[in-house]
Amino acid sequence: MKKIILVALTLFTFTGISLAQFEQGRILAGGSIGFSTNTNKSKVNNTTTTNSKSASFNFNPKAGYFIINNLAVGAGLDLGVSSYKQEGATHKSTGSSIAIDPFVRYYLKQGIFFQGQFGVGSSKSKYYYGNTPYTDKYNTTNWSLAAGYALFLNNNVAIEPMVGYRSDTDKPKGSDNKTINGGLFVNVGFQIYLGKK
Repeated sequence: MKKIILVALTLFTFTGISLAQFEQGRILAGGSIGFSTNTNKSKVNNTTTTNSKSASFNFNPKAGYFIINNLAVGAGLDLGVSSYKQEGATHKSTGSSIAIDPFVRYYLKQGIFFQGQFGVGSSKSKYYYGNTPYTDKYNTTNWSLAAGYALFLNNNVAIEPMVGYRSDTDKPKGSDNKTINGGLFVNVGFQIYLGKK
């Protein structure tokens, strides 16, 4: 009986904490940082050859406001830089991007949330053909739908794993052509919940 009461009190405490975090008038602030590297190699017989190396860095701060209990609206900034170098090439290609990503997020009592996002921005890539530099500029849009969980470390700080689907569209400036890329993603964010409780 004591174990049942202890479990019930624990669940009630965590439910109470979760409910308090998502009240109207609260602010959430946080985001995520990502870094990745990739080395492309090929192996023929017993000889391994490095073909290219690439690296990318992303920084995604965001902030939102609970307009009613459990429903937050806000925006994020999506900043990215990347580099790519083919083995034996004199120069490396570089890229940069920036986008503003408004979002809507709805929380369930248990801390599970659903998020929709749409973003607009621009990107630029610089590359070489021989020793001649070229620069391409793009208008970009993106949208995503995701589900996640707010895992609270204390009353104000949460780690938020999230899984979803994202689609990105790149359109060269001055052209009607466009490239669309989409797929599943897994992300871990960090949020601070501020304001009244």
